[in-house]
Amino acid sequence: MYANELSETETPEPVVDVLRTMSEEERYLRNMRKAIRTIERLTENEPSNNIYKIKQELMKIEKILKQTRLTDLIEEDVEQRIRPVKSEMPEWEEQANRSFGQRLEDALKQVEFELSGNYPLLKVLFYTLEVKLYNNNVTIWYGPEQERLDTCKPIPEVVAKKLQASHKKITSRNFDDEIFLLHLYEAYKATAHRSKKTIGDSIPVSDIILEYALLTQNKNFKINPVKSSYREYGRVFFSYDLYQLKQRTIEDHVLSLVTATRAYTRRRSGFIWIPSNERGDGTYISHIKFREV
Repeated sequence: MYANELSETETPEPVVDVLRTMSEEERYLRNMRKAIRTIERLTENEPSNNIYKIKQELMKIEKILKQTRLTDLIEEDVEQRIRPVKSEMPEWEEQANRSFGQRLEDALKQVEFELSGNYPLLKVLFYTLEVKLYNNNVTIWYGPEQERLDTCKPIPEVVAKKLQASHKKITSRNFDDEIFLLHLYEAYKATAHRSKKTIGDSIPVSDIILEYALLTQNKNFKINPVKSSYREYGRVFFSYDLYQLKQRTIEDHVLSLVTATRAYTRRRSGFIWIPSNERGDGTYISHIKFREV
């Protein structure tokens, strides 16, 4: 057998598509140069205002370094170019947080809200603003990150506007103590009956919310239960209504909210958060019952 012939047991080495490899490396290098130039442009003036964009470009560079076959040739040069940027990032992030916080505080004052707390979780009444400048995102939560209300880019005026809209939606609904308590008691009794329990037993709060939401729908929904006729009522509305409820006694029974134990707080469906005041303090409950007085 000649030296350049293959035996039956030998397999040919994979043929490398040189042209394709060269094309890929050209693309990697082109994208690398583009990312470096973008970083240089973003860091020329007020880099703290471009934290998110700078991080995105750094991530692109790191990804390319993992993909290219030329890592040994270019890694040292690239690192020298971006090392100063990486070293300055913590200071730029701190500046960005301070600047955003001040501008957000000013924007919230315009709609009569007061800001408190520390990054990344800021507080306004019983709402939490989860600020992630490095992700270019702000999430508005009801309670201590309990119910997601909205998300937006970290533009102070936009955050203030969205928070104001959510607050109005929650707090400006018509509310009557007697009517709410009556419907809550009816929902409790219906759920207890279906669960083969008696009045006075504890009923899971998630079951009560579902029954209450269906019980309080308008006539059109009860005749034709389609999505377009459904009146929105969920965990946030129920939580806030319990918070503002003053009357607790109905038909010789008093409403009792059962504090959630650790076992019930492991799953979101097992509990609900209720504010105790407008400072954001609150309690977690897992069950509701009406006990005889």
